[in-house]
Amino acid sequence: MPLSRQIIISSISRFGAYWQKKSNRQILRWNILLILVQFILLIYRFNSLPPQVPFFYSLPWGSAQLTSASYLFLLPVFSFLVLLLNSFLATVFDSGSVLLSYLLNISSLLFSLFALTTLSKIILLIS
Repeated sequence: MPLSRQIIISSISRFGAYWQKKSNRQILRWNILLILVQFILLIYRFNSLPPQVPFFYSLPWGSAQLTSASYLFLLPVFSFLVLLLNSFLATVFDSGSVLLSYLLNISSLLFSLFALTTLSKIILLIS
């Protein structure tokens, strides 16, 4: 079995034990809560959103920033993907560098918090 496959299998087997640690479990719970709040906020307010919403703030002001309201679902989806990726990487690096695994967890939590803030600001802006 190649070395990379062994690392992946051993990381998946340590995944449950990794989240048994109290600090990791609390970060995971907060992260899941923030992602769920994003989904709930979007589902609750989706019918009241206009067909075009501002989303691409790095583009020039005007119609270039507008996109379909369904693009707002990218924020919680990306938050969830970042959570999955960082959780996997945190379990890989936990045995060698506890600080790096902790920073990966915190960064996914911050990503979810910023995504929720962005989503709520967009919804408040257009409501």
